[in-house]
Amino acid sequence: MVEAQVAADGEMTVDDLATRTGMTVRTVRFYASEGLLPAPTRRGRVAYYDARHRMRLDLIRTLQEHGYTLAAIERVLARVPHDASPAEYAVQAAVLAPWLSEQTEELDRAELDRRAGRAIETEELHYLTAIGAIQVLDGDRYRTAPSLLGHALALIALPTPREVLTGSAAIINEHATAVADGLTDLFARAVWGPYRRGEVSSEQLSAMLELMRPLVLQGLIGAFARAADNAARRRLED
Repeated sequence: MVEAQVAADGEMTVDDLATRTGMTVRTVRFYASEGLLPAPTRRGRVAYYDARHRMRLDLIRTLQEHGYTLAAIERVLARVPHDASPAEYAVQAAVLAPWLSEQTEELDRAELDRRAGRAIETEELHYLTAIGAIQVLDGDRYRTAPSLLGHALALIALPTPREVLTGSAAIINEHATAVADGLTDLFARAVWGPYRRGEVSSEQLSAMLELMRPLVLQGLIGAFARAADNAARRRLED
């Protein structure tokens, strides 16, 4: 009788919450101990959770799938009120979704060396990190997109001058950071501002982001291709 009333009120035990979010009870309790979940409602010796807890756990799982570390997830959740609406959680997930949709995977150092067919040198590891072929995680583990890693490993296997590897990574990072900062400032001013003022709905904001990402990426690729062609022609003419 008690359980039927709890279910009608939308409350869940920790076992129910774990089942509905696809996590283990141990994982749910870990996030609660880290302060990532609001305190549950206690009646007697039983703790009850509700939609607020489920939405936060769903966002945590989404961010983990996107490659966010626990520290980064903590910073994101610190900005989301405990009583935030489902729309607010959907917006956070949309804003923080990766720009590239390619499936990623985690590798340890041994598996990374196996992919390369040899032990990767420290300088090469720095290069792979600099160009975004791998992302360094905790515990000597790395996140990577398989196709990008394959191209990067093939390149460093060739007698490519180290100056080209390190120099190209530095140039790309410098200008990519400038482009990203500019786009982020533009988004904050022209899109995020109107959303916070209630002029744009959460559904519209999520749709904008979903459509903007591929268009911006394709625009960057196209602009770089044209600029590279023009630079090559100028060099040949000189």
